[in-house]
Amino acid sequence: MWLRTLALLVAVGLTVFTLVSLAAAPVWPVVGVAVATVAILFNGLSSRLDSPTCLHCGADIKQEPGSQYGIICPRCGGLNEPMGERPADDRVA
Repeated sequence: MWLRTLALLVAVGLTVFTLVSLAAAPVWPVVGVAVATVAILFNGLSSRLDSPTCLHCGADIKQEPGSQYGIICPRCGGLNEPMGERPADDRVA
């Protein structure tokens, strides 16, 4: 997830740098749009980390029991690391 976000930031940065280098006119609107795009995409990518949801299909896994390897999604069968807030009695030591 973070690698995808980093790649997106690098791609947007290189695009803005290329546009600034090629254009002689000020491109502050392009920089503003690029920053807004990165903020919106980062918010969309990190919104799944707020609560325990499956990183594969987006299903709610808040009520699923955890194991030492993570939480198995009942819908897609994907193995997820426990992220977000879980009740204290449901955590595995």
